[in-house]
Amino acid sequence: MRARKILAIAFIFILLCPAAAHADDPYSNYNYDFWGTPIPAPAAYVPSRIIDGTSLGIESFSKPSDLFTGPDNRLYVADSGNNRIVVINENWKLDRIIDGFDKNGVRDTFRNPQGLFITPEGEIYVADTDNSRIVHLDPDGKFIREIGPPVADIIPADFKYYPTALVVDKANRIYIVAHGVNQGLIELDNNGDFVVYTGASKVKFNLADYTWKLIATDEQRERMVLFVPTEYNNIDIDIDGFLYVTTGTIALEDIDYAIRTRSKDDRYAPIRKLNPTGTDVLRRNGYFPPVGDVSFRSRGYAEAGHSQFYDVCVEDSGIYSVLDKKKGRIFTYDTDGNLLYVFGGIGNRLGNFRDPVALDIINDQFVVLDFNMAQITVFEPTEYGRLVKEAVELHLSGKYDESAAKWEQVLRYNANCELAYIGMGKAYLRKDDFRNAMKYFKLGNKRDYYSKAFDLYRQEVIGDNFGWIVAGLVVLFVGSRALKRIRARKKAVLKAMGKVEA
Repeated sequence: MRARKILAIAFIFILLCPAAAHADDPYSNYNYDFWGTPIPAPAAYVPSRIIDGTSLGIESFSKPSDLFTGPDNRLYVADSGNNRIVVINENWKLDRIIDGFDKNGVRDTFRNPQGLFITPEGEIYVADTDNSRIVHLDPDGKFIREIGPPVADIIPADFKYYPTALVVDKANRIYIVAHGVNQGLIELDNNGDFVVYTGASKVKFNLADYTWKLIATDEQRERMVLFVPTEYNNIDIDIDGFLYVTTGTIALEDIDYAIRTRSKDDRYAPIRKLNPTGTDVLRRNGYFPPVGDVSFRSRGYAEAGHSQFYDVCVEDSGIYSVLDKKKGRIFTYDTDGNLLYVFGGIGNRLGNFRDPVALDIINDQFVVLDFNMAQITVFEPTEYGRLVKEAVELHLSGKYDESAAKWEQVLRYNANCELAYIGMGKAYLRKDDFRNAMKYFKLGNKRDYYSKAFDLYRQEVIGDNFGWIVAGLVVLFVGSRALKRIRARKKAVLKAMGKVEA
């Protein structure tokens, strides 16, 4: 009898709760509330197609390492094992293959190319890894120049140069991620000459760590990862020239600490946003810092262990997405570090991966490259995903009323979306409607913004009623003085009558 009641309650709960996933979605969809609990959410993106060698009518991809979207929506793929660059047009058909080039009258080829960057003008930069060089081609694939290993006094003579990823800014400066380099990014000027290491993580010492290092043995010092700057594994650049870099070498205990303390310290950050001086300026104002999964012991939502970031993709609006290589998930954040949505996963179904290594975006579609399966998965946004993204972008562009309207639609799909309540609260705050702002910030568990709205509301109430408040204070003052006089006279009369001692 008790079992029947439990089943009945469970059935009613399922009927009443909003759908957590798209019907064709092969993975669990969720977000995190203020307490770090995974909350079911509608699908933001769903898989739509697979691109591989067979679908393109060419030899299968072999150990593909990177992909990049060009300015004309062509997709460039570093087919590393085949030593070639495969170009796919916007209709997902083969455009061409770049498997070599004419270098000063001599045929030259790639050797394990692992990184790509396409400029707004369509020029092609290839991290030709095993040739220890950067190859610069024009939009037609014709040779412009090659840039060999960097040369500088601070670079050891026996330095092994294996570039794996790169970006180029508007001034044609080149920023390179190289295997085994933990001093930061290699920055080259527009001539390809070494400038500086930039963006090295700031090693921070405390007294206990420093004391221990002084007395530790050589073997113990080698194990002290804390004192070694972080090695980056990938890079992207936004329209303003800020560099987004990822690392997968943050220790588990440091990730745990960052989650537990909601730390904004970049020492524990698997993703960073570097300004021209190499300083991390990434905002971490969400419930938790951008670290991927924050509850990785919850059954049904995540496998054991923390996320391992491997690639990052930044949109023009400032929204960025990070690829979790370990769990095959894509985490998308707004400019404040709020987690917008999660999709993907490890598995064998459409929309799952075995070894994802790169992602990019074409219009509103995500493309994810799988090293092991040698294929590209294309993801389409759902209506829910579009609404969330539009709401964020409208707010960033200052269209707060329109943003609030989108967030209201988001809540129809997902009443548990605390970010929607926060978005509506911000819209009301911008309109100086502090009372409604307080209401929505409370629903969104945004305590700092609630306090701000409350302070402004209190000031507004005081300002609107200042005259009455002053009049009331005057009345109280006059009344208290009159009461004192009455009491003094009463006391004097009683004293005269001999009823009160002198």
